[in-house]
Amino acid sequence: MQIRVFSAPKLHEALALVRRELGPDAIILDRDQKINGNQEKIWHVHAALDVEKKSYAQPKFAASEPETKKRLEASMQRLERIITGLSKQEADGLRVTLPSAAAQSAFDQLLLLGVTASHAADMAVAFANRAPVCASLLKWGKKLNLKKHREIVLLTGPSGAGKTTMAAKLATYYSLKGVSTAFISTDTERMGGLDTLTAYAEVLGVPIHSLRHPDQASRVIAKTKSARLVLVDTEGWSPQQPGALRRQRKLWKSLSASRRMLVMPANLDESDGMNLIDAASALNITDLAYSKVDETCMTGKLVNWGAASRIALSYCSYGHDASEGIGLLTSRSLTSLLASQCKSRTTHESP
Repeated sequence: MQIRVFSAPKLHEALALVRRELGPDAIILDRDQKINGNQEKIWHVHAALDVEKKSYAQPKFAASEPETKKRLEASMQRLERIITGLSKQEADGLRVTLPSAAAQSAFDQLLLLGVTASHAADMAVAFANRAPVCASLLKWGKKLNLKKHREIVLLTGPSGAGKTTMAAKLATYYSLKGVSTAFISTDTERMGGLDTLTAYAEVLGVPIHSLRHPDQASRVIAKTKSARLVLVDTEGWSPQQPGALRRQRKLWKSLSASRRMLVMPANLDESDGMNLIDAASALNITDLAYSKVDETCMTGKLVNWGAASRIALSYCSYGHDASEGIGLLTSRSLTSLLASQCKSRTTHESP
């Protein structure tokens, strides 16, 4: 057990240090506020991290042991209630450190949207004033600057994430600006994998090429020589079934993409999203792109995923129409998105 003390003028700042240094598995052992030599109030948080994590097999119960199983299930339920209580205690502790009633109200709104308590505390004052939030908490990507240089953008993510739609939206957006665009698809093994992208290509008048083997890459790239923007649509993969991912990585390397965007659907369960980020940690992802932003009522996940991954937030999309619903996610646009959902919740909850 590794025990450390984290100190900061405000409680939420000390807790943020714990999260940054020890990660989400850290255990808060104690917290207290003291006066330092300069007569300033300082919070000290004692936190621990179990560095010897062990994996235990799922216990098996014989048919003659129903009482043992029942007692274990009851113990698990009590543990879940304790964890829930600790989470509420952390939120309550952070809430009282905020400087105004408006900030506390903003904090409560962010919690309802699914933002974790420590991040909500960091964002509350700015969000109360509808000022840009998360300016320093998250990394922010840059818009494709195709006037200066050619970009090969590889889109990866789970099946059904919206990679093909994202490719079509980006192609439409830049084609309308007069940027020459081309599609490459490595989704050649799945039945119908090329069909949707081919349909978009025909409507947009954009050339499309398939890539099955790494030794074809130089020839395929040569065919896109005149395009300033090359969008690479890839086969979907899952953290639970990494075979598809292993097959693709050689293809990706042969393309020498200037950007690798992990497309994450906003309607994904938050814990599944965290698993996806963990699985993608070795893929040299440069941008995090959110799709289906209109299909979730818990936009706080976007903040949590961005903070956990430390990958630059890039484009986000909504809707199925390829001609609209695409833009670069910024601190200001994220604030507007969160505020809009708060307003929507208030409207629906009003009598």
